[in-house]
Amino acid sequence: MGGLVRLASAFAVVTIGARASSRTQQVTNGNLRRLRQLSKIPGVERATRIVLICNLVLFGSLLTVPLAVSSYQSHVHSTTLGPPASAPFDHIVTIIMENQGLCNVYTGCGGAAQYMSSLANANTLVMTWGTTGHNSEPNYISLIGGFDDTRTNNDGVCCYFETQQNLIDRVESAGMTWQAFAEDAGNSGTCSFSPPRSGDHFPFIDFSDMQTSARCSHFLTTASSSDPEFLAALNTANPANFIWLTPNDCNNGHDQCSSSSRIAGGDSYLSSLVPHILSSSEFTSTKATLLILYDEGYTQCSNTGGTGECLYASFSGPVAKKGVQISPAGASHYSFLSTIEAAWGLSSLNPNDAGAPNMLGAFGACTSNCPPSTSFSMSSSSPMVNGAVTFTVTTTGGTAPYTITWSFGDGTRGTGASVTHTYTSAQSFTVTENVTDSSTPSLTATSSQTITVKAASGGTFLGLSTSIWLIIIGGLIGFVASLALLTIRARANLKRAKETMNQQDR
Repeated sequence: MGGLVRLASAFAVVTIGARASSRTQQVTNGNLRRLRQLSKIPGVERATRIVLICNLVLFGSLLTVPLAVSSYQSHVHSTTLGPPASAPFDHIVTIIMENQGLCNVYTGCGGAAQYMSSLANANTLVMTWGTTGHNSEPNYISLIGGFDDTRTNNDGVCCYFETQQNLIDRVESAGMTWQAFAEDAGNSGTCSFSPPRSGDHFPFIDFSDMQTSARCSHFLTTASSSDPEFLAALNTANPANFIWLTPNDCNNGHDQCSSSSRIAGGDSYLSSLVPHILSSSEFTSTKATLLILYDEGYTQCSNTGGTGECLYASFSGPVAKKGVQISPAGASHYSFLSTIEAAWGLSSLNPNDAGAPNMLGAFGACTSNCPPSTSFSMSSSSPMVNGAVTFTVTTTGGTAPYTITWSFGDGTRGTGASVTHTYTSAQSFTVTENVTDSSTPSLTATSSQTITVKAASGGTFLGLSTSIWLIIIGGLIGFVASLALLTIRARANLKRAKETMNQQDR
C-alpha cells in the first residue's frame, strides 16, 4: 500500500508540473527515477502504466480544447466586383464611327443621318464633344490613353508601341471585365489580331502592356454586318462591363463602298444593329448605356474642347436621359475617360482626363425603363452552424413592387425582402438574390455573396461542441483511472489480509 501512495504522490507531482508548464509535460529526473523504483514493486508496474496512459490521454484532450477553439473562427467573404452600386451605368458599349462632324450627321443642325438623329432626340445628344487631333489614330489613342501622340498624325503606326497606361489598366484593376470587337478582323483572341486599318481604328493594339496572351484574348472578331459574335456577347449571362466595337470601313462611314455609303451607309448599318443592342439582355438586365461616337470631324463648334471640332456623340439605353441635349464646356475625347472614371470610381490616367468634363449629365434618375439595382446585407458577420442568419435586401430603380427570390447555396430557397436561414453544415455557400420588377417587360437584377459558415468550436455532436466532448471524455478517462487505482489498492489490501490470516493459522 505504501508503494501505491508513493506512486500517487509521484503522479501528482508529474501532473501538476505538466499543467503548470503551459501544455508542455515536463517531468524532472528525480520524478522519473522515483517512478522507475516504484514500478519495481509487485503489482505497481501495471498501475504505473495505466496512470501514465490516462495522464497522456487527458493531457492531450486538454491541449486540444484551445486548439479546437482557435482553429475554427467564422468568416464572411463578400465578393464585390464591378462598378459601385451608385454608378449611373455599370455597363457601356461603345461604337466608333468615322470622319464626320456633328452637323454633318445630326439633322437638327443640317445633317443627313435620319436614324442617328432620331436616336439622339429620343435619348441624350452631346453638343460640345471635340476631337483631339488628326488623323484617326491619335484620336483613338486619346480615347483610351488620354494623350495626343502627334507621332501618329499620319496614321499607320503599329503595334504595341505606347508605353503609357490606358483605360484597360484601370478597368481590370477595379475587377471589371472588357471585350474589344472589330469587324472582319483576323487572328481573333491573339496578339496577332489584325483589325481593318490595324491600330488606326483599334487603339488597344497600340499599347505595349496589352501584348499579353491574357489581354489579347479579349480582342475578338465579329462578322459584318450583322455582328453575331458581338451581339452574342451582349446576351450572355454576365456580359462584360466595357465592350467596344470597331465596324469595318464601309459600316463606319469611312469609305464610299456604294452609292449610299459614308453617312447614309453608317446610318443604315446602325439602324439595323442598334435595336438588337438595346433589346439584348445586357440592356434589359443591367444599367447599360450605348455610346455612338465619331472619331473626328471638320466643323467648328463653340465651347468644344480639343481642336474645337465638334462630333456626334449620343448616349442611349435605359439609364440615359430621354430627349435631352447637354453641352459641357470643353468636352473632348478625354471626356470618354473622365466619364467612365467618374461613373466607376476609377483614378485618372493623367492631367488630360483628370481635367476633362465628364458626361454624367447624360444620366439621371431611373425612368420607366431603368433596370433595378440590388444588394443585400447579413445580420451576422460570423454565422455559425445551426445559428440563424437574416438576409435583408436593398433595391433601387426599376418599377415597384419587386419580386425577390433567394438561393442560399445549400439547396434551399426563400422569398421576400428579408429572410432568415439556418445552415446545418460548416462550409462555404454562395448566396444569390434575384429581383424582378413590375415593369413590362420586367427587368431583373442579381446580387451574390459568398459566406463561410463554421462551427464556433469545430462542429457539434448531439448538440455539444467538439471541445466539450473532449473535456467529457478526459473526465471519464480520469474517472476510470481512479477506479483502476482503487481496485489495485483493494486487491493489495485483500492479499495482505489473506497473508496475515495464513500466518495466524500456522
